Amino acid sequence: MINLFNSNDSIDFWVWVNPNNWLTRHQIENTGGFTSGGLIASDKSNLMFIPNPNFRDEITAFQLTIMREYMAEYNLEMGRELNFKNYPSRLNAIYLFESFKEANRYYELHREHLSDRILKKVKSVSPCVYSKHDLSWVDFLRLTHSVDPLSIDRVSKAYWSGVKVEDCKLKSLGEAWTQSPVIEVLFLGRIEFYNKNLNHNDAQEKKNGD
Repeated sequence: MINLFNSNDSIDFWVWVNPNNWLTRHQIENTGGFTSGGLIASDKSNLMFIPNPNFRDEITAFQLTIMREYMAEYNLEMGRELNFKNYPSRLNAIYLFESFKEANRYYELHREHLSDRILKKVKSVSPCVYSKHDLSWVDFLRLTHSVDPLSIDRVSKAYWSGVKVEDCKLKSLGEAWTQSPVIEVLFLGRIEFYNKNLNHNDAQEKKNGD
């Protein structure tokens, strides 16, 4: 499955941004866009923290909550380093959507996360590298269940390969689990905003999804 792309053309995407974040506001209103954490894919580790080898496996519910999302990212980044080194890292890419419809599929599943965000249309500034993935795999890794190392490896390979969750048989806490695909774009390069007004949601003018 081809899900990794290089381009020198200007491409339209959609992105959810937080207008109340001072850095976001500065970047959009003053520079007109964002640049990813890296401009080329790299096999070097992007992990800021690594597991403690002396960890005794004695945790509280608080620890479990704060570590769940990071461990999902840790496991996916380890999988990228091992088998998909030429792909953008989730830890330094910009998260985009190819269409208005796809961005709103994400909204339907993550309303709480996006409660203070607005949807803006952007364009890439060449050159760029990007890959496409079903982010439902990330949601699966973040569930309050235990996932054995073999399953984590399989999930990571499926995510990076562009396989959709709905095409696989998964279980969570003993029950069948699936989720409709939401395709995210991991983007390395620079994007610029068509409309730099952060008091305006571009979706307000969008009558039909593209």
